[in-house]
Amino acid sequence: MTVRFRLSTPAGRAAALAAIDLHASAPESLDAFIRIFASVRTKPGELKLADLAGIDRGLVIRWTETFAQLTPHGGAQVVDELMKALETRGATIVTEVDPFEAYPEARSTVDARALAALAQAASPLAVDLLLSQHERWLSGTRSAEDVRTERDLRLMQLIDPPLVVVVGDPNVGKSTLLNTLAGRDLALVSGEAGTTRDHVGALIDLGGLVVRWVDTPGVRAAAGSEGDAIELARRLAADADLVIAVGDRTTADPRTIVDQQPGLVVALRGDLGEPAWVHDLAVSAATGAGVAELVALVRERLVPRADIEAREPWKFWVD
Repeated sequence: MTVRFRLSTPAGRAAALAAIDLHASAPESLDAFIRIFASVRTKPGELKLADLAGIDRGLVIRWTETFAQLTPHGGAQVVDELMKALETRGATIVTEVDPFEAYPEARSTVDARALAALAQAASPLAVDLLLSQHERWLSGTRSAEDVRTERDLRLMQLIDPPLVVVVGDPNVGKSTLLNTLAGRDLALVSGEAGTTRDHVGALIDLGGLVVRWVDTPGVRAAAGSEGDAIELARRLAADADLVIAVGDRTTADPRTIVDQQPGLVVALRGDLGEPAWVHDLAVSAATGAGVAELVALVRERLVPRADIEAREPWKFWVD
């Protein structure tokens, strides 16, 4: 059972949630490790609340056959204990190596780092940008010792996919939108409110930017397991890189059901008419109207085109 792990959120910094990446050489290896560590069975696209080695309760997010994430609470002690528990149960922590050891053909340290980053980058938009960094750093307009800028941090989302969380009332078309963007059926679609009681997640390519898209259950007063799912939706939204609040012409303004100001407000099922509340965009997954515009708008909110087209060097590594 070959499983590697790394802490993908900053070490030693308290946060609401932490993220630990799990990579396996084969699907069955990841299946077995998750069953041992979290006592749940998962398949790609599933998110489950689980007991993580008896240390904390958190989400197990299965993004692909061989890649999953654990999202425990972000306290330093919790994270430290989980990292130790992962090693105890046979996983191997991923350590940094000298980039020249892996890429002896590199023309400079920046070039070696760029080649290493290419191996990890999820988004096609990262490729040309990383390959141009050797020449850009030769310009001398920045020092490698400079702290990372806000642009640097936004561009890092080309390497590590940002988290996009969709929240809204039940039965407004969230699942249909996810299926449309993914180009395949990932979420159950039904006319009955409350059908989606579990989170459904997928890695989706939005015009060259790959995001972790999570479709949450309808946020409404509920009890039992559905209420638990809604609480998880709120936790995910609090840690999201972009929250999209959605509704349709039959619902109230979806801004009222999220705990923070959403990054985008979208009217779904636009083919049935637009709502009275103010929204950034109207979309109809049924007809395709507004879907391309939504893709472009999400991409622009997360990684603006100006960031990609700017000629200054990008500090894409951590000192």
